[in-house]
Amino acid sequence: MKKTHGWLLALMFLATACHDNVTDINPENRINAGLVFSSPEKMNQAVLGCYNSLQAGDMLQARALVLADVMGEDVVNRSNNFGALARYDALSSNAMAARTWQAGYKAIADANRVIDGIRNNADKTIPVQAERWIAEAKFVRAVAHFYLVNLYAQSYGFTTDASHPGIPIMTQAFYSNDPAANKPRSPVKQVYDQIITDLKDALDTLPTNHATTYMDKTRATKAAAAAMLSRVYLYKYDYTNAKAMAWAVINKDYGDFILNVQPSMTYGANNYLTKESIFSIPSKAGDFEAGYTLTANYTTNVDLGISPDFLSSATNPWLAADDKRRTQLIGLHAGQQVMVSLKYRDVADWAPIIRYAEVLLNFAEAAAHLSTTADADAVVRLNEVRNRSRVSGQSYTNGSFATQALLLDAILAERRIELAFEGHRLFDLNRLKRSIQNKRDFDYNTFVTTQAYGADKRILPIPLAEMEKSGGVLEKNPGY
Repeated sequence: MKKTHGWLLALMFLATACHDNVTDINPENRINAGLVFSSPEKMNQAVLGCYNSLQAGDMLQARALVLADVMGEDVVNRSNNFGALARYDALSSNAMAARTWQAGYKAIADANRVIDGIRNNADKTIPVQAERWIAEAKFVRAVAHFYLVNLYAQSYGFTTDASHPGIPIMTQAFYSNDPAANKPRSPVKQVYDQIITDLKDALDTLPTNHATTYMDKTRATKAAAAAMLSRVYLYKYDYTNAKAMAWAVINKDYGDFILNVQPSMTYGANNYLTKESIFSIPSKAGDFEAGYTLTANYTTNVDLGISPDFLSSATNPWLAADDKRRTQLIGLHAGQQVMVSLKYRDVADWAPIIRYAEVLLNFAEAAAHLSTTADADAVVRLNEVRNRSRVSGQSYTNGSFATQALLLDAILAERRIELAFEGHRLFDLNRLKRSIQNKRDFDYNTFVTTQAYGADKRILPIPLAEMEKSGGVLEKNPGY
């Protein structure tokens, strides 16, 4: 998936912007599909096209992750580029929300066409390879559905049975003017069920390793599928399976993963191929100039500064003054004189989608939830993450936590710090049913109105244009 090279043939086939635009596809696409999947080499290029769609600036290279941060409380929307969304007063016509929706469904549409195309042309390659490519496309489809359902729908626990509106589930490739391409929103539970089905299918078939380390980190592997499953199960409060999937990665069932010695060794040039990275999105040429990279948003354009409340020992006592994540990964921007994340400094910096540190914290949180006391295994995994960055503080012991609740507080605080500025904060606040409070506006002095759990505008609007194109099939989000 090296940048965007070599997938022009796939582009003939993977050309639609989102699921609502599939009605624009002409019957000739059936012929193009036969050309795109006419050889193993062309099939591989089509699969790379799926990753390229995930790599879009409006998707995982930047925007989907940035939105999940800017709608939390740990960053300040200092350039005001995300104003309405960051203040929870956007309209359904918000262009930024529409572009991320379209980018996510383009990735899903591309994955569906690859699955369909390879199945229909399976005789042109060996069965094992065909199934692996299909598994990669299912992984892409699952990841795109996951980010969309968490951006555009309330969290899994919003209703007791997760029956509230989610997003349209798209698993079919449409080739002609088919009204069935306009799908209604499925309940959140059904969306999660589909994500889990795709990831489990992928886990069964994906390789442990690809031909190169670069491919291991940028294409789906068994470890990537298992790690993503641990996250998905955690979000749906299935702690038994979340713990099991995380343990499979920790136990090296799917490869050898470890934390880097220093937190700074995880980011920046030449650090994305280390054993801490499980799945990442490389930077795509040209998107930096448009502001569609994490580096542009966090460091170069300085759209997003770090909230003083994240840095303060009074409001975030878990981030010690000598914590290496503070001293190595946070700094003063010389030109703007604001504190910024130093996880992204160069135009070519990647987006870290799944890191081993998250897997350790997934395990710790799931294990803690499954115990009525301070679980010893949870403490061990919590210490693995914390001790890498700890300097003067004492390492945790089982006696550090009198109750399960205190251990969970420590794990969640560690998650907030360790995964900061990587697109997790809003999702964690939503699944944990916590208010978003003490959120500073672009001037750093004004505070945005507190958003209680379940507030309408803690999630993005279903885009107005998509609802209109659907002829009323798509249901709007309340409050928009």
